[in-house]
Amino acid sequence: MDTLVQNQLAMKKNISILSLLGGVAILFAGAVILSSCEGPMGPAGTDGTDGIDGTNGTNAIDANSTCILCHSDDQTIVTKTRQYANSGHSTGHTSGYTNRTFGPMYNCAACHTSQGFLDDLVGASNVPYADVTQPNCYTCHNIHDTYTVEDWGLTHPDYTDPMTGSTGVDLGSGNQCTSCHQFVGFYLAIDSLWANFDDGGLTTVTLTGGEKRAGVHHAPQYNLLVGLDLFEFTGSAAYPANHHVQERAADGCVTCHMDDGFGDLTGHSMAVTYEFHGRENFHWPASCLECHVPDGSNDLGDIYETVTANTDGLLTQLYDLLVAADIMYPAGDNDEYLMMPGSFTTDLTAAHLNYNAIREDKSGGFHNPGYIEAVLENTIEALSAK
Repeated sequence: MDTLVQNQLAMKKNISILSLLGGVAILFAGAVILSSCEGPMGPAGTDGTDGIDGTNGTNAIDANSTCILCHSDDQTIVTKTRQYANSGHSTGHTSGYTNRTFGPMYNCAACHTSQGFLDDLVGASNVPYADVTQPNCYTCHNIHDTYTVEDWGLTHPDYTDPMTGSTGVDLGSGNQCTSCHQFVGFYLAIDSLWANFDDGGLTTVTLTGGEKRAGVHHAPQYNLLVGLDLFEFTGSAAYPANHHVQERAADGCVTCHMDDGFGDLTGHSMAVTYEFHGRENFHWPASCLECHVPDGSNDLGDIYETVTANTDGLLTQLYDLLVAADIMYPAGDNDEYLMMPGSFTTDLTAAHLNYNAIREDKSGGFHNPGYIEAVLENTIEALSAK
């Protein structure tokens, strides 16, 4: 490279360095000028007001710890739901009356639906219900209320006041059953019968077709178990002072009908018997077996057969008397077992109620053997004497 070119390059390099130094000098001068414009610091301000202390937080709850109180690996819920699926409450024809009501004395939904039952507990009714369902887990238990074991608690723990006006009886956990399994108020609306029953037939009751269902309706087990509201005719049979089955069943219905189950049988199926190898077997609670030792002299299976056979025989006798008196439609008629229109003595009308109450109980007298037998024998005697 010649000398001229070298001199030119050197001159450009010097100009660049001078330009850079000039820029830095300008920036420095600007900073000095700006800093010289800042005034002296003012006096310190007053302190602000202290804020409000926050609330201490609540320890979080592990959601899984609440769920597994019930949904645990012991499979309790699976067992009980499978058993309940086999129960009459689940598979029966209660659904046919789910959304029917005929006023406050005849509210089908209060016993035939879960929604109606829970409403009735608080004195309400919202018939017809949308997506109505038959009794289920939520009907009897406080499911998903507190998310603790308290949710197994019953929705109707207190004793039931019978619709007849009689004094109620506390049956423990069985109280859950008694609000429905009792004489139904609407069907007792023959005031003169209840007011004038004289055990002598001196008063007459006139029935039209509208009263043909007068009586006890279905499933009146509460009244029969504790010996309430059947008409007690005077006769040769003495009415027992004690009701053995009730006294031995601390939780009433639940003691026998919901004893610890196994598989899909008994337990929440509410069945006392189960079929195994083509044979019907009884599943008696431990409170019974203390005295009624299987295959012993007081074997409950043998007693059951004796009691039910005797009750069936007495019911047949009473049936014949009622049909002969033209107060009851015979079996096979469209209105079988219901009352025919006409004028009848109060003892004949009361005898019809006794018959249907014991027939609809469906225990064959076993719920209260001594009492039911005495009622039937004395009722038959009273009608046979006419």
